[in-house]
Amino acid sequence: MPGIRRLALLATVLLFLAMHSQAVDTPAGWIAGIGASSLDDPMAAADEAAAQAKAGLGSSPAKLVIVTAAQPQLTPALVEGVKKHFPADIIFGSQVTSPLSPYGNHPDAATIDVAVGVSVFALGGDTDVSTALVRTDVEDDDVYYNAGVALAEQLKDAIESSERPGRLVVTFGDQYTGSNQDFASGMNDGFEEVWPIIGGASGNVTAKVIYQGEIQTGINLGILLAGDFTIGQSVGEGSHTPAIADQALAEAIGQGDKEPFFAFIFNCRRRRTGMMERNQLAEELSVIKERMGDAPFFGFYGPGEVGAYKPGEAVRGMGFTVVTAVLFAQ
Repeated sequence: MPGIRRLALLATVLLFLAMHSQAVDTPAGWIAGIGASSLDDPMAAADEAAAQAKAGLGSSPAKLVIVTAAQPQLTPALVEGVKKHFPADIIFGSQVTSPLSPYGNHPDAATIDVAVGVSVFALGGDTDVSTALVRTDVEDDDVYYNAGVALAEQLKDAIESSERPGRLVVTFGDQYTGSNQDFASGMNDGFEEVWPIIGGASGNVTAKVIYQGEIQTGINLGILLAGDFTIGQSVGEGSHTPAIADQALAEAIGQGDKEPFFAFIFNCRRRRTGMMERNQLAEELSVIKERMGDAPFFGFYGPGEVGAYKPGEAVRGMGFTVVTAVLFAQ
Protein backbone atom coordinates (compact mmCIF):
# COMPACT_ATOMS: atom_id res chain seq x y z
CA MET A 1 0.00 0.00 0.00
CA PRO A 2 2.73 2.58 0.79
CA GLY A 3 4.22 1.99 -2.65
CA ILE A 4 0.85 2.50 -4.30
CA ARG A 5 0.32 5.72 -2.36
CA ARG A 6 3.75 6.98 -3.46
CA LEU A 7 2.96 6.18 -7.09
CA ALA A 8 -0.39 7.93 -6.80
CA LEU A 9 1.28 11.00 -5.31
CA LEU A 10 3.90 11.04 -8.10
CA ALA A 11 1.18 10.79 -10.73
CA THR A 12 -0.67 13.69 -9.13
CA VAL A 13 2.46 15.86 -9.12
CA LEU A 14 3.24 15.07 -12.76
CA LEU A 15 -0.34 15.84 -13.76
CA PHE A 16 -0.16 19.15 -11.92
CA LEU A 17 3.03 20.12 -13.70
CA ALA A 18 1.62 19.13 -17.05
CA MET A 19 -1.48 21.25 -16.45
CA HIS A 20 0.37 24.28 -15.11
CA SER A 21 3.42 24.57 -17.33
CA GLN A 22 3.55 25.29 -21.02
CA ALA A 23 6.36 24.41 -23.37
CA VAL A 24 7.02 24.55 -27.06
CA ASP A 25 9.72 22.81 -29.09
CA THR A 26 9.69 24.26 -32.58
CA PRO A 27 11.68 23.89 -35.80
CA ALA A 28 13.38 27.12 -34.69
CA GLY A 29 15.02 25.24 -31.83
CA TRP A 30 13.18 27.35 -29.26
CA ILE A 31 12.22 25.42 -26.13
CA ALA A 32 10.34 27.36 -23.47
CA GLY A 33 8.54 26.63 -20.24
CA ILE A 34 6.14 28.93 -18.40
CA GLY A 35 4.93 28.61 -14.83
CA ALA A 36 2.67 30.71 -12.62
CA SER A 37 1.57 30.89 -9.01
CA SER A 38 -0.92 32.83 -6.90
CA LEU A 39 0.43 31.67 -3.54
CA ASP A 40 0.79 34.40 -0.91
CA ASP A 41 4.26 33.47 0.29
CA PRO A 42 6.90 34.88 -2.12
CA MET A 43 9.33 31.97 -1.81
CA ALA A 44 6.61 29.36 -2.14
CA ALA A 45 5.10 31.16 -5.14
CA ALA A 46 8.47 31.44 -6.89
CA ASP A 47 9.29 27.82 -6.08
CA GLU A 48 5.99 26.65 -7.57
CA ALA A 49 6.18 28.80 -10.72
CA ALA A 50 9.87 28.01 -11.35
CA ALA A 51 9.27 24.27 -10.95
CA GLN A 52 6.52 24.44 -13.55
CA ALA A 53 8.70 26.40 -15.97
CA LYS A 54 11.60 23.99 -15.53
CA ALA A 55 9.30 21.03 -16.15
CA GLY A 56 8.29 22.66 -19.43
CA LEU A 57 11.90 22.60 -20.62
CA GLY A 58 12.12 18.83 -20.33
CA SER A 59 15.76 17.77 -20.58
CA SER A 60 16.90 21.08 -22.12
CA PRO A 61 19.04 23.25 -19.79
CA ALA A 62 17.80 26.80 -19.26
CA LYS A 63 19.70 29.67 -20.86
CA LEU A 64 17.45 32.46 -19.61
CA VAL A 65 14.85 32.90 -16.88
CA ILE A 66 12.57 35.95 -16.63
CA VAL A 67 10.45 36.42 -13.51
CA THR A 68 7.49 38.82 -13.29
CA ALA A 69 6.02 39.45 -9.87
CA ALA A 70 3.61 41.62 -7.94
CA GLN A 71 5.60 44.40 -6.29
CA PRO A 72 5.03 43.19 -2.69
CA GLN A 73 6.26 39.73 -3.66
CA LEU A 74 9.46 40.75 -5.43
CA THR A 75 11.69 40.12 -2.43
CA PRO A 76 14.96 38.29 -1.75
CA ALA A 77 12.84 35.32 -0.64
CA LEU A 78 11.20 35.20 -4.09
CA VAL A 79 14.60 35.15 -5.78
CA GLU A 80 15.69 32.33 -3.48
CA GLY A 81 12.63 30.36 -4.56
CA VAL A 82 13.65 30.69 -8.21
CA LYS A 83 17.26 29.78 -7.39
CA LYS A 84 16.06 26.40 -6.15
CA HIS A 85 15.58 25.51 -9.82
CA PHE A 86 17.89 27.77 -11.87
CA PRO A 87 21.39 29.28 -11.49
CA ALA A 88 21.47 32.90 -10.35
CA ASP A 89 23.38 34.27 -13.36
CA ILE A 90 20.52 33.54 -15.79
CA ILE A 91 17.71 34.92 -13.59
CA PHE A 92 16.26 38.32 -14.56
CA GLY A 93 12.93 39.90 -13.76
CA SER A 94 10.74 42.82 -12.84
CA GLN A 95 8.05 44.08 -10.53
CA VAL A 96 4.83 44.48 -12.53
CA THR A 97 1.27 45.74 -12.28
CA SER A 98 0.25 42.20 -13.21
CA PRO A 99 1.94 39.22 -14.85
CA LEU A 100 0.54 38.19 -18.23
CA SER A 101 0.78 34.59 -19.48
CA PRO A 102 -1.55 31.82 -20.63
CA TYR A 103 -2.20 31.13 -16.94
CA GLY A 104 -3.71 34.48 -16.14
CA ASN A 105 -3.75 38.26 -15.95
CA HIS A 106 -5.33 38.30 -12.46
CA PRO A 107 -8.79 39.62 -13.38
CA ASP A 108 -10.06 39.21 -9.80
CA ALA A 109 -7.34 41.31 -8.14
CA ALA A 110 -8.72 43.71 -5.52
CA THR A 111 -6.60 46.60 -6.77
CA ILE A 112 -5.14 47.58 -10.12
CA ASP A 113 -1.61 46.72 -8.97
CA VAL A 114 -1.89 43.09 -7.97
CA ALA A 115 -0.72 42.09 -4.51
CA VAL A 116 -0.12 38.45 -5.43
CA GLY A 117 1.06 36.93 -8.68
CA VAL A 118 4.28 35.37 -9.96
CA SER A 119 5.11 34.11 -13.45
CA VAL A 120 8.34 32.50 -14.66
CA PHE A 121 9.52 32.13 -18.26
CA ALA A 122 12.44 29.76 -18.89
CA LEU A 123 14.14 29.49 -22.28
CA GLY A 124 16.32 26.63 -23.48
CA GLY A 125 17.02 25.03 -26.83
CA ASP A 126 19.01 26.42 -29.71
CA THR A 127 18.73 30.17 -29.05
CA ASP A 128 21.60 32.53 -28.21
CA VAL A 129 21.16 34.89 -25.23
CA SER A 130 23.13 38.05 -24.41
CA THR A 131 22.31 40.58 -21.69
CA ALA A 132 23.20 44.16 -20.80
CA LEU A 133 22.58 46.52 -17.88
CA VAL A 134 22.66 50.31 -17.67
CA ARG A 135 22.16 52.53 -14.62
CA THR A 136 19.63 55.34 -14.64
CA ASP A 137 20.03 56.58 -11.06
CA VAL A 138 22.82 58.97 -12.04
CA GLU A 139 23.11 62.76 -12.37
CA ASP A 140 22.51 63.30 -16.07
CA ASP A 141 19.96 65.58 -17.78
CA ASP A 142 19.71 63.09 -20.66
CA VAL A 143 19.96 59.97 -18.53
CA TYR A 144 17.34 57.88 -20.32
CA TYR A 145 18.55 58.71 -23.83
CA ASN A 146 22.16 58.04 -22.87
CA ALA A 147 21.15 54.81 -21.14
CA GLY A 148 19.46 53.65 -24.33
CA VAL A 149 22.60 54.40 -26.34
CA ALA A 150 24.79 52.58 -23.82
CA LEU A 151 22.52 49.55 -23.75
CA ALA A 152 22.56 49.28 -27.54
CA GLU A 153 26.34 49.63 -27.63
CA GLN A 154 26.71 46.77 -25.15
CA LEU A 155 24.53 44.49 -27.27
CA LYS A 156 25.77 45.58 -30.69
CA ASP A 157 28.70 43.17 -30.90
CA ALA A 158 26.48 40.22 -30.00
CA ILE A 159 23.93 41.26 -32.61
CA GLU A 160 26.52 41.73 -35.35
CA SER A 161 28.51 38.59 -34.55
CA SER A 162 25.55 36.21 -34.39
CA GLU A 163 24.92 34.10 -37.45
CA ARG A 164 21.28 33.63 -36.48
CA PRO A 165 18.75 35.13 -38.89
CA GLY A 166 16.41 36.30 -36.12
CA ARG A 167 17.06 38.97 -33.50
CA LEU A 168 14.86 40.37 -30.74
CA VAL A 169 15.83 42.66 -27.87
CA VAL A 170 13.59 42.53 -24.79
CA THR A 171 13.91 45.46 -22.39
CA PHE A 172 12.44 46.47 -19.03
CA GLY A 173 13.41 48.41 -15.93
CA ASP A 174 13.47 52.05 -14.82
CA GLN A 175 11.17 53.45 -17.49
CA TYR A 176 7.82 55.22 -17.49
CA THR A 177 5.64 56.61 -20.24
CA GLY A 178 7.70 59.61 -21.37
CA SER A 179 11.12 58.51 -20.19
CA ASN A 180 10.71 55.35 -22.27
CA GLN A 181 10.58 57.45 -25.45
CA ASP A 182 13.97 58.97 -24.62
CA PHE A 183 15.26 55.48 -23.82
CA ALA A 184 13.92 54.07 -27.11
CA SER A 185 15.44 56.94 -29.10
CA GLY A 186 18.77 56.22 -27.47
CA MET A 187 18.58 52.54 -28.41
CA ASN A 188 17.72 53.40 -32.01
CA ASP A 189 20.72 55.73 -32.25
CA GLY A 190 23.03 53.34 -30.39
CA PHE A 191 22.27 50.44 -32.73
CA GLU A 192 22.63 52.75 -35.77
CA GLU A 193 20.15 50.58 -37.65
CA VAL A 194 16.71 49.20 -36.98
CA TRP A 195 16.54 46.06 -34.84
CA PRO A 196 13.38 44.49 -33.42
CA ILE A 197 12.91 45.65 -29.81
CA ILE A 198 10.04 45.12 -27.39
CA GLY A 199 9.63 45.89 -23.74
CA GLY A 200 7.70 47.29 -20.84
CA ALA A 201 8.25 49.78 -18.06
CA SER A 202 8.81 48.42 -14.58
CA GLY A 203 8.27 51.83 -12.98
CA ASN A 204 10.35 54.78 -11.85
CA VAL A 205 13.88 54.78 -10.47
CA THR A 206 12.75 52.87 -7.35
CA ALA A 207 11.30 49.98 -9.38
CA LYS A 208 12.67 46.60 -8.34
CA VAL A 209 14.42 44.69 -11.13
CA ILE A 210 16.25 41.36 -10.97
CA TYR A 211 19.64 41.17 -12.70
CA GLN A 212 21.54 37.87 -12.51
CA GLY A 213 19.68 36.78 -9.41
CA GLU A 214 20.07 40.07 -7.53
CA ILE A 215 17.38 42.69 -6.87
CA GLN A 216 18.44 46.19 -7.90
CA THR A 217 16.82 49.58 -8.51
CA GLY A 218 17.71 52.38 -10.91
CA ILE A 219 18.59 50.09 -13.81
CA ASN A 220 17.38 49.14 -17.27
CA LEU A 221 17.98 45.75 -18.84
CA GLY A 222 18.36 44.56 -22.40
CA ILE A 223 18.15 40.87 -23.31
CA LEU A 224 19.14 39.89 -26.85
CA LEU A 225 17.61 36.70 -28.22
CA ALA A 226 19.14 35.44 -31.46
CA GLY A 227 17.71 32.38 -33.16
CA ASP A 228 16.23 30.78 -36.25
CA PHE A 229 13.03 32.80 -36.31
CA THR A 230 11.30 35.71 -37.96
CA ILE A 231 9.26 38.34 -36.16
CA GLY A 232 5.94 40.12 -36.56
CA GLN A 233 5.45 43.33 -34.57
CA SER A 234 2.45 45.50 -33.89
CA VAL A 235 1.00 48.15 -31.60
CA GLY A 236 -2.63 48.28 -30.48
CA GLU A 237 -3.94 51.67 -29.43
CA GLY A 238 -7.31 53.31 -29.00
CA SER A 239 -10.07 52.22 -26.68
CA HIS A 240 -9.01 50.30 -23.58
CA THR A 241 -10.84 47.13 -24.58
CA PRO A 242 -9.95 43.50 -25.34
CA ALA A 243 -10.62 44.22 -29.03
CA ILE A 244 -7.41 46.31 -29.20
CA ALA A 245 -5.26 43.41 -27.99
CA ASP A 246 -7.02 41.14 -30.48
CA GLN A 247 -6.35 43.60 -33.31
CA ALA A 248 -2.68 44.00 -32.37
CA LEU A 249 -2.04 40.27 -32.31
CA ALA A 250 -3.96 39.73 -35.55
CA GLU A 251 -1.73 42.29 -37.28
CA ALA A 252 1.48 40.77 -35.95
CA ILE A 253 0.44 37.20 -36.73
CA GLY A 254 -0.60 38.26 -40.23
CA GLN A 255 3.00 39.29 -40.95
CA GLY A 256 4.22 35.68 -40.82
CA ASP A 257 3.81 32.86 -43.32
CA LYS A 258 3.65 30.19 -40.58
CA GLU A 259 1.78 29.70 -37.36
CA PRO A 260 3.36 31.61 -34.45
CA PHE A 261 5.21 29.62 -31.80
CA PHE A 262 5.66 32.35 -29.16
CA ALA A 263 4.84 35.98 -28.40
CA PHE A 264 6.03 38.66 -26.02
CA ILE A 265 3.20 41.01 -25.03
CA PHE A 266 3.59 44.19 -22.97
CA ASN A 267 0.38 45.88 -21.93
CA CYS A 268 -0.56 49.22 -20.41
CA ARG A 269 -1.47 49.61 -16.75
CA ARG A 270 -4.06 52.25 -17.70
CA ARG A 271 -5.67 49.85 -20.15
CA ARG A 272 -5.87 47.36 -17.31
CA THR A 273 -7.60 49.99 -15.13
CA GLY A 274 -10.37 50.52 -17.68
CA MET A 275 -10.90 46.84 -18.35
CA MET A 276 -10.88 46.04 -14.64
CA GLU A 277 -13.64 48.58 -14.05
CA ARG A 278 -15.73 46.92 -16.80
CA ASN A 279 -14.87 43.35 -15.78
CA GLN A 280 -13.15 42.74 -19.14
CA LEU A 281 -9.75 41.45 -18.04
CA ALA A 282 -10.72 37.80 -18.31
CA GLU A 283 -12.07 38.53 -21.78
CA GLU A 284 -8.76 40.12 -22.84
CA LEU A 285 -6.87 37.01 -21.77
CA SER A 286 -9.34 34.87 -23.70
CA VAL A 287 -8.90 36.79 -26.96
CA ILE A 288 -5.10 36.62 -26.62
CA LYS A 289 -5.22 32.86 -26.06
CA GLU A 290 -7.61 32.42 -28.99
CA ARG A 291 -5.28 34.32 -31.34
CA MET A 292 -2.20 32.42 -30.15
CA GLY A 293 -3.86 28.99 -30.25
CA ASP A 294 -1.56 26.45 -28.63
CA ALA A 295 1.43 28.81 -28.70
CA PRO A 296 2.46 30.36 -25.37
CA PHE A 297 3.09 34.03 -24.62
CA PHE A 298 4.69 36.03 -21.83
CA GLY A 299 4.80 39.63 -20.66
CA PHE A 300 3.19 41.99 -18.21
CA TYR A 301 1.00 45.01 -17.56
CA GLY A 302 3.08 48.06 -16.61
CA PRO A 303 3.32 51.88 -16.80
CA GLY A 304 4.72 52.15 -20.32
CA GLU A 305 5.56 50.12 -23.41
CA VAL A 306 8.38 49.93 -25.97
CA GLY A 307 7.63 48.59 -29.43
CA ALA A 308 7.21 49.13 -33.15
CA TYR A 309 4.17 49.23 -35.40
CA LYS A 310 5.79 46.77 -37.80
CA PRO A 311 9.13 45.05 -38.43
CA GLY A 312 11.79 47.34 -39.86
CA GLU A 313 10.36 50.42 -38.14
CA ALA A 314 12.25 52.27 -35.42
CA VAL A 315 11.13 51.41 -31.91
CA ARG A 316 9.18 53.96 -29.87
CA GLY A 317 8.42 54.50 -26.22
CA MET A 318 4.66 54.55 -25.73
CA GLY A 319 1.83 54.57 -23.24
CA PHE A 320 -1.79 53.38 -23.21
CA THR A 321 -1.03 50.65 -25.76
CA VAL A 322 -0.45 46.92 -26.10
CA VAL A 323 2.73 46.01 -27.98
CA THR A 324 3.49 42.58 -29.40
CA ALA A 325 6.40 40.67 -30.91
CA VAL A 326 5.30 37.36 -32.43
CA LEU A 327 7.87 34.70 -33.37
CA PHE A 328 7.66 32.35 -36.34
CA ALA A 329 9.99 29.51 -37.27
CA GLN A 330 12.45 30.49 -40.02
